[in-house]
Amino acid sequence: MHLSATIIATALLAAPFTHALLKPNNLVATSTSGALSALKYTKVGSTGSYDQVTNIHPGTFPSCDVSPFCVTETKEISGNLAPFDDEMTIAFRGPMTVYNIAVYQPTNASSASWKQVSSWAAGKQPTNLVFMNNDGGDVSGEWSICAGASQSYANGDWTAAAASANADVASGNLPEGHEINIMTSKTCKESACDGFSRGTANHGWSGSKFFVVTFDMPESSDASKVPAIWALNAQIVRAAQYGCNCRGVGAKGCGELDILETIAGSDVNQAISEIYSPKGATGSGASFFARPSGGKVTYGVIFDVDTDTIAIQRYTDWDYSQSAITRSVVEGYLNAPAMTVAFDTSANGKRAPGPRQVFGAHKRRRHWH
Repeated sequence: MHLSATIIATALLAAPFTHALLKPNNLVATSTSGALSALKYTKVGSTGSYDQVTNIHPGTFPSCDVSPFCVTETKEISGNLAPFDDEMTIAFRGPMTVYNIAVYQPTNASSASWKQVSSWAAGKQPTNLVFMNNDGGDVSGEWSICAGASQSYANGDWTAAAASANADVASGNLPEGHEINIMTSKTCKESACDGFSRGTANHGWSGSKFFVVTFDMPESSDASKVPAIWALNAQIVRAAQYGCNCRGVGAKGCGELDILETIAGSDVNQAISEIYSPKGATGSGASFFARPSGGKVTYGVIFDVDTDTIAIQRYTDWDYSQSAITRSVVEGYLNAPAMTVAFDTSANGKRAPGPRQVFGAHKRRRHWH
């Protein structure tokens, strides 16, 4: 993001008095219907509960001989952004090339400054960011007959597990049919994580957070293997992303945001967005983001507790060397024109139309070892 010194100075001087004066100059031309440039979810926070996983019984090979093996308890939630104020992870499915990632979070309760807390550039070692996948059991993580594979550290090719975090330098090429997700470098052994965790388990980013990613989504050689970027409550991957977890809608749902997801069997040049929580589900409907198959793009995703808002926006560029941004910058993005979807209680059960069941595109069940 390149902002003029005059604009920055004005924003800094105005920050104690107002947060909405700065208009970002790195937003692409606004489109709020059809092919979108920006989408904003408002009234995100839920008051209710979901089924939190508290234990997974591993069972005894060769059969899962425990019923139920997935143990849950009701967890009550309330407040702005809930449950998306919990720790979150961002997941990626190829084919995709990822060039840069940065994460910003407020430095204190006033949110006046947002510090870059995690970052990575292709071909370099990350800062407070770990690449993980769901291949636990052989090299890192664990596997059981009931729960399947846990999280594992990803190798540099993002195709298999590694013995330790970021053991290889990643090039950024994610082959089709493979998935990774990002977590912070802090493990659940260092500090206890919320909910059940097993194997290789790390913390995500909690509270307000701002993810910026530069990537492309090249054409697939197999039409059934299409790319996606989505955010999950970190509890989901720490338990089992494709098994016993709190992933779903209503009482089953602890929070998922499909950021840009192409759907096999639909128009694979279009990427939809949908959101799931105890409130239900809603999304971009007939509108979509264009799949960036012809070159790299930069998107930002803001989870903001103060305004109870999630914003997805495409940028012309981003300066990843920025160690911090002001609240005025964040509010400039939050106040920018966008297709706006109010995620209130009237949205229960509503989803984008199309040939898709809930999480239909995420039915990538692994062939457990």
